[in-house]
Amino acid sequence: MIRLLTQSDKQIILEYLERNEIETSFLYANIIGFGIENRKGIRRCADYYGFFDGEVLKGILPFYNLGSCTPHYEVDDAVPLFAELMKKRNFEFLLGMYKIIRPLYVEIKAYKEIQAYDESSYFINKNFKPFILDGVNFINANKVNSDEVVNFIVDANAKGFNQIVAKEDIRKSLTLRGEEEEFIIAEKDGKLVAQACVQTYTPQINQIGGVYTAEDEKNKGYCKAIVSELCRRIIARGKIPTLSAKKKNIPAVKAYTAIGFEPYDDYLIIRCNRNS
Repeated sequence: MIRLLTQSDKQIILEYLERNEIETSFLYANIIGFGIENRKGIRRCADYYGFFDGEVLKGILPFYNLGSCTPHYEVDDAVPLFAELMKKRNFEFLLGMYKIIRPLYVEIKAYKEIQAYDESSYFINKNFKPFILDGVNFINANKVNSDEVVNFIVDANAKGFNQIVAKEDIRKSLTLRGEEEEFIIAEKDGKLVAQACVQTYTPQINQIGGVYTAEDEKNKGYCKAIVSELCRRIIARGKIPTLSAKKKNIPAVKAYTAIGFEPYDDYLIIRCNRNS
């Protein structure tokens, strides 16, 4: 059985997320921060559907207002029911562990206009090796939120992730970030050169994302330095840093492994035409 989840389901949802902590990090942070009921004006709210085996929750399928879908399930019986609902719903990004996302992709690919299919690796860092660049300062974008910072993030979305995001949406998203969801920007000689953030969190991990280096500042170590700084902060909170990287992005993979990240599992990110 599949049905829309409500706030009254919170306890069984949290029990499910605890059983699958690393694989459901996006769900955990958004549910803790914004609840289960969908508030349409908030991008990180969602319609959450649950797959039940009898009375036991065995899968969660979220459709976020910002356009992402990050499903998870414990039993394969959820796949056909999730797929039927996904065929009818509009979303831009489908992402998660390969073993979860690939079967769903096979079911829906004929019904969606697929724009990108990126096989990635999910990394975890339990053996941190700090990397520091002299003269690099780190700005907390959550707190500064200046025009210069916002413009840099807008450019990073467009040039690094092929996403056009309005300045006001960036400002709003920065104010909605939780205490652990740090967004930092590296500055060298008065110039903003790189960014990275804590995308999401659970009781045990902080997942890093949004890593970008300005086009004319690549190959100078800024990516490694800014991710290292986030790792330092995460570990100081008593948590484990994680992140994902495209397998074909060899420079990024080398930078991450150099500071202690090791492969955990395969990861898949699929971009669809949101209106398909």
